[in-house]
Amino acid sequence: MEVEIVKNKKKFKWTYEKTILTPYIILLLVLILIPMILIFFYSIIDQESELPIYTITFKNYITFFNNQSATKALLKSILLAIISTVFCVIFAYPISYFIARRSPKTQATLILLVTAPMWVNMLLRTMAVKQIFEGPLLTLLRKLHILGETDKILGSYFAVVFGMVYNYLPYMILPIYTTLSKLDEKLIEASTDLGASKGQTFRRVIMPLSIPGVLSGVTIVFLSAATTIVISKYMGDGKFVLIGNIIETEFITNSAWGNGSAISMILLVIILLILWFTNKATKKAGGDE
Repeated sequence: MEVEIVKNKKKFKWTYEKTILTPYIILLLVLILIPMILIFFYSIIDQESELPIYTITFKNYITFFNNQSATKALLKSILLAIISTVFCVIFAYPISYFIARRSPKTQATLILLVTAPMWVNMLLRTMAVKQIFEGPLLTLLRKLHILGETDKILGSYFAVVFGMVYNYLPYMILPIYTTLSKLDEKLIEASTDLGASKGQTFRRVIMPLSIPGVLSGVTIVFLSAATTIVISKYMGDGKFVLIGNIIETEFITNSAWGNGSAISMILLVIILLILWFTNKATKKAGGDE
């Protein structure tokens, strides 16, 4: 009798979980899986064919790899994403550590200040920074003779990287803060009791345990920076064409869905590889083999 009750409970629990997951599965199919299948389909068909049956071809992929400007844009996107991610880690870690060491009430206030800019549309934030760069800041730098009368800040590597760091820094702070705030204080106390200095405790206890949060932040920031459209368009002042801009141009301006889909699939493979390596690194850092 008891065994039957347990079985019934397990069956009810499984059915309940399945019911809860149903809306998510539907959204996953409609908003992610089906669009990705369509993008892959468009990437391998010949749109110039007049036959009712589409011709399977890989010329869209070959066109991308033969296009030096497109491959350079991809490499530039990855380079700028790496630079922006490094700066985000450098700035985010001390901020996250400072917040995590405060009282719970102070932590809530500081996290609110960190996340407040995220409530504003990304385009508006980027346009605000653009106005500062081509207005007050540019005037100041010219008066200090750091820039010439014809020089601009917009269109430089500094402007694009600054825009990426400014927009994506909160996405680095939050996962690092979450990891640091959950550290067991007993481990830090044990390190101190064993004679370790604050620096040694930080290097040998706190930093290694916070690596999963850092890797999570790195994944979010890198992928966002590598696929950005808004930042490169407005902070680049038309001089920076990244892979996101090329995809947008192929789909919207050129109506070349095949080329745009092929580039999207190539970018997707790169992203999946990065996620796979990051996941492996996170498991290794967490001791989960």
